Amino acid sequence: MEEENDDYKRIYTGSTVMIKMLQSRLEEIDVFPIVKDNLSSGTWGGFGGIPGMIKLFVHRDEYDKAKVVVDNALEDLEK
Repeated sequence: MEEENDDYKRIYTGSTVMIKMLQSRLEEIDVFPIVKDNLSSGTWGGFGGIPGMIKLFVHRDEYDKAKVVVDNALEDLEK
């Protein structure tokens, strides 16, 4: 998957822990994101990647709803 396409839009890039937390929160509101982990994919293919650069994508139709959840989750962590 490219950075963005007609159907999906990147909503967050970060560590495995953050991605898993955000993925869980999004699934609670019936938004099922796609996770793109270049490090794991590259390792399996013999290429490698940059640690901490896991990308989370959501369908464009769900982006606005998902963005609220992601923003609130990140705000909660800053408290």
